[in-house]
Amino acid sequence: MNIYWVVAVLVLIVIIQTILIFLLWRRSKRVVLGLDEVAEDALKALYHLSRQKSPVTRRELIRGAEIHPDRFPMIVEEMMRRKWIFMDGENLTLLPAGERRAVELIRAHRLWERYLADKEGLALHDLHEEAMRREHLTSPEEADRLAAELGNPRFDPHGDPIPSREGLLTYGEKGVPLTRWPEKQIAQVTHVEDEPPALFSQLALLGLTPGAQVEIDEREPGRILLWSGRKRIALSPAAADCVFVIPQPPQQVALSEIEIGQSGRILRLGDTQALDPMLINAGLREGSEIAAIRADPLGDPVYYRVNGATIPLKRVQANQIQLDAGTIREIPLPQKPWLQEEFERLKELMLRYGSGPVLKRAFLFFGPAFLISVGYMDPGNWGTDIEGGARFGYRLLWVILLANLMAILMQTLSAKLGIATGKSLPEVCRDHYPKWLSVMLWVTAELAAIATDLAEFLGGAVGFYLLFGIPLFPAALLTGGIISLILLLEHYGFRKLEMVIIGLIAVIGLMYMVEIWFSRPDWSQIARGLLIPTLPDGALLVAVGIIGATVMPHNLYLHSALIQTRVRASDSLRRKQSVYRLAILDSVVALNGAFLVNSAILIMSAAAFSGGRLHEYSLESAHQTLTPLLGPLAGTAFAIALLASGLSSSTTATMAGQVIMEGFINHHINVWLRRAITMIPSLIIIGLGLNPLTILILSQVSLSFQLPFAMIPLVLFTSNRKIMGELTNRPFTTLQAWITTAIILTLNILLLVQTFSSGG
Repeated sequence: MNIYWVVAVLVLIVIIQTILIFLLWRRSKRVVLGLDEVAEDALKALYHLSRQKSPVTRRELIRGAEIHPDRFPMIVEEMMRRKWIFMDGENLTLLPAGERRAVELIRAHRLWERYLADKEGLALHDLHEEAMRREHLTSPEEADRLAAELGNPRFDPHGDPIPSREGLLTYGEKGVPLTRWPEKQIAQVTHVEDEPPALFSQLALLGLTPGAQVEIDEREPGRILLWSGRKRIALSPAAADCVFVIPQPPQQVALSEIEIGQSGRILRLGDTQALDPMLINAGLREGSEIAAIRADPLGDPVYYRVNGATIPLKRVQANQIQLDAGTIREIPLPQKPWLQEEFERLKELMLRYGSGPVLKRAFLFFGPAFLISVGYMDPGNWGTDIEGGARFGYRLLWVILLANLMAILMQTLSAKLGIATGKSLPEVCRDHYPKWLSVMLWVTAELAAIATDLAEFLGGAVGFYLLFGIPLFPAALLTGGIISLILLLEHYGFRKLEMVIIGLIAVIGLMYMVEIWFSRPDWSQIARGLLIPTLPDGALLVAVGIIGATVMPHNLYLHSALIQTRVRASDSLRRKQSVYRLAILDSVVALNGAFLVNSAILIMSAAAFSGGRLHEYSLESAHQTLTPLLGPLAGTAFAIALLASGLSSSTTATMAGQVIMEGFINHHINVWLRRAITMIPSLIIIGLGLNPLTILILSQVSLSFQLPFAMIPLVLFTSNRKIMGELTNRPFTTLQAWITTAIILTLNILLLVQTFSSGG
């Protein structure tokens, strides 16, 4: 094809794609913005401001509701359309319909906070966000039913009054602002203003929640120093004005808040309906001593000892039991070697694994590692597996197993970093490295991510070409369109995106089951290759390629970000430990699935291509050779698996690119723009007729360059107690991680030498 035609077509494609991206962005704007919800949030802010002065100015509402000025006209137009407000120039006045709707929203919000705290056991700083989501979906009738279920409470967990159906408010003892409380006198927090939400969350993280004990130590210009529990914290006067206190009554602590190895005396039982009568009969009554002795392997329930009996209590039950804070003390627990303790925990987990609730919890948690596992079976890994099977039969299966064990270790460390810090690996690098180093790491990571995404995008296009005979250029356009649709699912819930990726993984696995069925491998040789390590002559570089292409930097970056969909940085240590155990289970299941797929590729290649039947180690030649050997269905299964691999891995690579940019340089770009950035180089390469296999090889080279900049910081950070706290690596884990890092980096250097020497 004439090069000028190629350039002309590329320019046309870029123009069309830019228009489509703009149209899709405009179409998705309402979905992302959530205009109904934003208008109702602005209405609530206007209601609170109107109680202080009326009318409210435009500037006051923008500041009070934290509205972006560009969005303000659209929000005001929506509120006026609903006849909630009247606007006269710069002034806004609340109309009766708007006041009624604002009170309905406030009532629903505070009832949901009461429900989430009492019935579901959510931490106080987690209530506001979830209640904000639910309030917009709750009708007045549903709010009535919720109030009846809760016993018509008068106050929410922050101490704010809950309006009645008629909008009436009952005020209790709110106390005085902390700024007016005298020094050196103990007080109890009775109320914390939950607006603005960011300040409320920060105060909650500092432990300043209703019921907390505080004591002002001293006042300095511009700040107030106080004790909250065992922590000495500083507040600005504006923040202290949001905290209200009264003289300290007898202090109470929920049973769920004590750590393993602590005990206390039961002061009172709350909602006894949440407690099993058998537990009451076992001695769970006021005045009894109760001790937390161990937690379930999944974190909930926790086992307590009371009157010589051991009873399990879920967090929602333990929230109903109040202890006398003055009686809480440390108790000795029998110490076991950590390895024995971990084996016992694993044994208990396996014994309970067949139970419905555990399976359900694990299934609901699964997802982050499955998205990561896509990178371990992407088109870039297929070449080394196909070559290894064709040249050396089943004898390199043990290499895939070893590589998989290394990958599981590094991915669990990545997940643990995200759980402990609430940040991704790039964000932690940005926090602890100089700016110039973060920018340098971003540049190398970004180039590797683009090259990797390019190769995986190309794999999807080759899949369409092999499956339907579509030329590579239109196939690439089709691939980009489908990937964009998959990414669009994130607007409708991240879980939906996870399910689509898991579905594509299932397609890959199913297709390779078909391949193995047709290839009829020698199972005794498979067992020998898996269990007996051997390295035939000439196999070293292939083995290096298999291991060197296994642990990929963008997966380490992405996993630490994805795990945050399952945990918050402010969660308790017990909750984080529970999530970490589930993350290990998630990683083991998902990456072993990837191991089975990679093994199946090598097994199929060994059964079908060994003995010199494959002369060129590429995706097209493997497909062309496979069809006459095993039949057209086997070739079709190969192409479908390649297509599913390309689509799924390119989707997660785009997500990894977002994590890299936001983490290292704190900059966000539209996901459609990132998709375009990757598509355009791919279209140019395809238009110029470059060999897809060459692109796949170059992508692995770029990953090898980037790998040290991801693995070394990961091991350093997860071994640092100041960063990880109680989730710091044990010495044996750190040793394993450094050995794994050294092996993989050495093999990647050999892989680079091999690539450049063979290219020269």
